[in-house]
Amino acid sequence: MNKIAVLTHNPKGKWGDVRPQIEQGSYEKWGKGGISLELGQQVLIYISKGVNQIKYIMEVSSVYEDSVDLKLIKKFNESESKLLSFEKLKQNGLKTGTVNYILDNNESLFKYVISILNNKVKKKNIIQTKNIMLYGAPGVGKTHNYKRLISMIENSDDEKTIFDTISKNETTEEFNNIIFETIKKDKRIEFVTFHQSYSYEDFIEGFRPNKDGNIELEDGVFKIISDKAKNNLENSQKSLKTLEEEFNLLKKFKNYVNYKIENSEKLTLQRGEEFFLNKFENDILYFNASSKSNINDGFNLKYRDFISIYYSLVTKRTLQDISTILGTNSIQQKYAYYLQIYHDFKNYHLNKKEDREKINNEQKNFYIVIDEINRGNISKIFGELITLIEEDKRDSYEVTLPYSKERFKIPSNLYIIATMNSTDKSIATIDIALRRRFTFLKMKPNIDLVSNIAKELFTKLNEHITKTINEDYQLGHSYFMNINNEEDLEFIKKYKIQPLLEEYFYGDVDNYNEALKILDIKEKEFKGLISNE
Repeated sequence: MNKIAVLTHNPKGKWGDVRPQIEQGSYEKWGKGGISLELGQQVLIYISKGVNQIKYIMEVSSVYEDSVDLKLIKKFNESESKLLSFEKLKQNGLKTGTVNYILDNNESLFKYVISILNNKVKKKNIIQTKNIMLYGAPGVGKTHNYKRLISMIENSDDEKTIFDTISKNETTEEFNNIIFETIKKDKRIEFVTFHQSYSYEDFIEGFRPNKDGNIELEDGVFKIISDKAKNNLENSQKSLKTLEEEFNLLKKFKNYVNYKIENSEKLTLQRGEEFFLNKFENDILYFNASSKSNINDGFNLKYRDFISIYYSLVTKRTLQDISTILGTNSIQQKYAYYLQIYHDFKNYHLNKKEDREKINNEQKNFYIVIDEINRGNISKIFGELITLIEEDKRDSYEVTLPYSKERFKIPSNLYIIATMNSTDKSIATIDIALRRRFTFLKMKPNIDLVSNIAKELFTKLNEHITKTINEDYQLGHSYFMNINNEEDLEFIKKYKIQPLLEEYFYGDVDNYNEALKILDIKEKEFKGLISNE
């Protein structure tokens, strides 16, 4: 007999409302309620008491005697949940209250639920367009809508729905800021603004002075978020056992470093010289050189190099052994420190028992938001990576970075969301390399979002601007939202709209004066502010 497992949650019960925890990606120790569940099995989560809808699909990630751990596969949007409401289930054959199983011997109900799942439930994170440009005039909601865009991608909406919703500035019930805030909390998003001085060294990697005044190689914001996404993608393809081992080893390594620093414990090289660990940051261990070293700035050890040393089957007795493991074909002074750190950590690892944490290997999306992308010099900022951002080059094509000499590729689970002010630079003159690699969503003003008191003014001004300049310069609706009275409107007209019109019609006195007539600022309320010239 085929069956679909259903677990029920009462948000007003003794557990409290656990939906925020579910939407963070997982829930531990959910009571099985007497039903049989297996590792990897997918279950539906029905929310009762005031909701009365199936809201989530989750997967069993661990099984215990009386409970299971679950990871989130899909949150149904509002329209999907309505199709899986208690009323809809009753209409399609549900004969009792909420049940543990939907069975195929209840043919009409079973077929109904299966049809909803087949038609509505999509594999998570299926959107294929990875580079998206939101462009339009000031005030059309580009900043607001990049949050909506990211939330819809996370919610696995299809591309057409996403692009139609964003382009039309539609308001939707499904937009939930909790999703975006969860992404921020997980540190899966970075935000940057391009400008004329922004460079490759800021964005990818470059040499920068540290707080001590020494010059060191630092990763830029794009490389940092790309590496995070790549690590997640690679981890999602590993077994849970392997991933848990790696995670707990990293946790122990961090504890080891903290222990050494907090207790000012020294390490001793084979030749008797002493050194201290300084910090572990962005997966790089920094430590000072010994007093007899000719290196004043100290050294660093990347955690991935440490892992290569730790897991290598090569004996680890000499500096040549370290060179062989890292594939450098040269013996470097810092290898003496690497060797001692390895042996010291190994001793710590064997003698220090720590609780192991359970983790999941769910693949997740990562995002970088680039505001005002057209203000930067694209060739200068992206350099050789401009080719790698293309969707069909992700995961496979790689380049050697010029400073670190690392092999680098851009993962398929990284989305690049950019915004562009169309009045600042025409879409026709934007860097052709950028134009070819992004999907452009033009955002237009939405009169439905304008306060009623300002609708007529909004319409007349934009008609005049479209006729005399072009539609790319239309005023955005955000200028005219949340206007409650005439005083609010007059303030916006004088201090927000008039300066913008002065810029738009610079050198075009006739059309500027015509715009001022439409604007019709009340001089009696703003006496002395309008020139008679």
